[in-house]
Amino acid sequence: MHRAEAAGFKGIVVTLDTWVTGWRPRDLKQANFPQLRGYCLANYVSDPVFRSLLAKPPEQDPSAAVMQWAKIFGNPLTWDDLPWLRSLTKLPLIVKGICHPDDARRAIDGGVDGIYCSNHGGRQANGGLAAIDLLPGVVKASGNAPVLFDSGVRSGTDVIKALALGAAAVGIGRPYAYGLALDGVDGIVHVLKCILAEADLLMAVDGYPTLADLQPASLIMSAPGR
Repeated sequence: MHRAEAAGFKGIVVTLDTWVTGWRPRDLKQANFPQLRGYCLANYVSDPVFRSLLAKPPEQDPSAAVMQWAKIFGNPLTWDDLPWLRSLTKLPLIVKGICHPDDARRAIDGGVDGIYCSNHGGRQANGGLAAIDLLPGVVKASGNAPVLFDSGVRSGTDVIKALALGAAAVGIGRPYAYGLALDGVDGIVHVLKCILAEADLLMAVDGYPTLADLQPASLIMSAPGR
């Protein structure tokens, strides 16, 4: 957190998803765990505290750095850790991965400044409820605290639906990664421009001149079983 403050970040997002990785056949088939091969660890090996746990600098003994990371990963946070996290910084604190109203209320009572409703794109636990179906309850339980949203957002239409259901902001996951893979930074820019353009045009076509005009009543929800 202190590193984030020093780097000029404006808030801290604590991800609540993965204690251990789920059963993911594609990853198992491809042995896709890059950290165990020494990749994707820059945030760790550049951290003074992490480096202090190593007998040798990670540049000299990468394998030891990987093993140290393996000891840290999967060490879960609990509700009891929230007061400690809150005490570490005056920056806005947001918890990401809330999908139940009770959890939203407990997080707000624990001092967080915002709620991030997300199932992390369903990457670990398959078969869960769609996060957008749970968004209205989380928004209601969060009171005046802003609720961010992601999970399954693939288009400008998805963005508008989430905003209509009370999200203060909408995160984009895989689409920007696809753009990055195809055309680097220009690809990301193109994807985001397309999503924004679709959202803008959808609002115009449906007769909503401003974001404030978007309300839950803007959406027709299907009755159960229909």
